[in-house]
Amino acid sequence: MATPVAPAPDPGTAPDPGPRRAQFLRRRWTSSPERMLLAARLALIANVGIMLSGALVRVTGSGLGCSNWPKCDTRVLPTQAHAPTFIEFGNRMLTFAVSATALFAIFSALTLAVYRRDLLWLSVGLLGGVFAQAVIGGMSVLYDLDWIWISAHYMVSLLLLVVPAAILTWRSGIGTKAPRKNLAKDVLTARVVFALLPIGALALWAGTLATAAGPNSGGSATNDVVKRFDVHGTGTLEWIVQRHGAIAAIFGIGIIVAWAVAKWRKAGERLTLALTLSGMLVAVQGMLGLIQYGLELPGGLVWVHVTLATLTWTSVVWAWLIAGPAKRHLAGTGASSPVAAD
Repeated sequence: MATPVAPAPDPGTAPDPGPRRAQFLRRRWTSSPERMLLAARLALIANVGIMLSGALVRVTGSGLGCSNWPKCDTRVLPTQAHAPTFIEFGNRMLTFAVSATALFAIFSALTLAVYRRDLLWLSVGLLGGVFAQAVIGGMSVLYDLDWIWISAHYMVSLLLLVVPAAILTWRSGIGTKAPRKNLAKDVLTARVVFALLPIGALALWAGTLATAAGPNSGGSATNDVVKRFDVHGTGTLEWIVQRHGAIAAIFGIGIIVAWAVAKWRKAGERLTLALTLSGMLVAVQGMLGLIQYGLELPGGLVWVHVTLATLTWTSVVWAWLIAGPAKRHLAGTGASSPVAAD
């Protein structure tokens, strides 16, 4: 079967000038592909960073340092020199920094020398995700850190912020010196790498429930009683930790399988390196999880565990982007379509 080739552009077709209302920006400023890539990278770093600061809020028990939302108690700015208040309020202020990176990405996409609609929509989607996260964070406070809202807060960050930011970073690199060629040479490799995403998301979700069932539910520093995940009463923590560990083990085995398939199919060094990093992070988390459980879940180790989990998710998403979507690869040909290349 012949390999399909992307249709050649019509030489008589003019490039997309972008939204008419934004053309005045393009007449005054022009963003290079490198600036667009910088904006995307900043957005990715900022979104990962605010997830880690949010985890810090939880493990320090500062979730209700500001007892309402969007104000901090009854004022816009905190007035008490109280550590939990400053930790929670500082995390809220980071939302503006994350929003600024999304706005920078939108501006760069609108003024890009060669307008690309996909980059604009991804950037706008990021800003929408930040807004959704702010609302979910507010609901978490208004409902006194109910575990349902807290788990949703973390998972929405993974799915609606980190994934789009990573996709934006990948696609923004097209046309720059950054390597952007998809390396999965067949459907098998692409699908095996893609399968890591739902398994990883399930493992992370189980991890949020484990935290919700343990002593780091977010309200200890302010002496607030927080509703915990307790479907099995006093045995809930052990029950969910066992299941979290089992799913994480399956996730780790899946990464090893994906690495072996990528190596077997000669998918390329960048893909195997990304999978190697993911596997190493999962292994470290496994060892750390056993240690922190034996030490009765100290907040500092839990925060390191969450940090490693977030970085693992980011590395797996990046491995998926390196591999490329399965639909763009042809079974049995051993080559990817030119559409999938940079």
